[in-house]
Amino acid sequence: MPEKNSKFDSRLDQRNHKRKKNNILNILIGVVILLIIIVAINIVTGDDEKEVADPSTKTSELEEGNAENELVTEEEEDVESEDEKEIIEESTKPTSSNEDTTIETQENASTDTKENEAGTVTTEPSDDSKVNSVVIDSGWQPIGTKQTGEHVSSYTKGAVDWEEKVDALAYAANLDPSNMYVKRLGNGGSPQKSIGIVTSKDGSEIYRISLEWVDGEGWKPTKKEILKTLE
Repeated sequence: MPEKNSKFDSRLDQRNHKRKKNNILNILIGVVILLIIIVAINIVTGDDEKEVADPSTKTSELEEGNAENELVTEEEEDVESEDEKEIIEESTKPTSSNEDTTIETQENASTDTKENEAGTVTTEPSDDSKVNSVVIDSGWQPIGTKQTGEHVSSYTKGAVDWEEKVDALAYAANLDPSNMYVKRLGNGGSPQKSIGIVTSKDGSEIYRISLEWVDGEGWKPTKKEILKTLE
């Protein structure tokens, strides 16, 4: 009888031990399944997040593309503006015909200015009814002098100062002294200024010329008036 009880107990222990093993195994299987489910959920969730993130990325890329397009458009507009500027500048540049017209207008103006190697010659009208025009040449120079010391103006014919005045008149009139008559020669408003009226011997040229004394250099013409008549 005791032997039967011991056998029964050992069997019962084996069953209990087996049952425990099965329980532990079932628990482990459950844990593994749970882990698999968690991993699967994470994978699915990660894919969903990627899909959600992708549209924003595409949107940012689209915005960058639009910004680049706007930049290109602005550059094209700048180029077009530069082209329009060049067209306007070209259209406002004077053509040769415009330059010719400007030159003709200047030549036909009441005051005529000409430049030469010696200087600038300006011809302008006069308010004097007896004067045709007034000529001023910046190239006129003192004619030189033989006089030394303090200058004293002389209106005595044959005197050195008189002869130098006549030479200055001929120089301004562009006449040879041998082909010129001195009709008048007198004070020009101060001791160092003179004014004379000369004509060519044929009477075709009549000039009233103003002179100014330059110390050490002689008489210098300052103005030439082309007269209409000697009266």
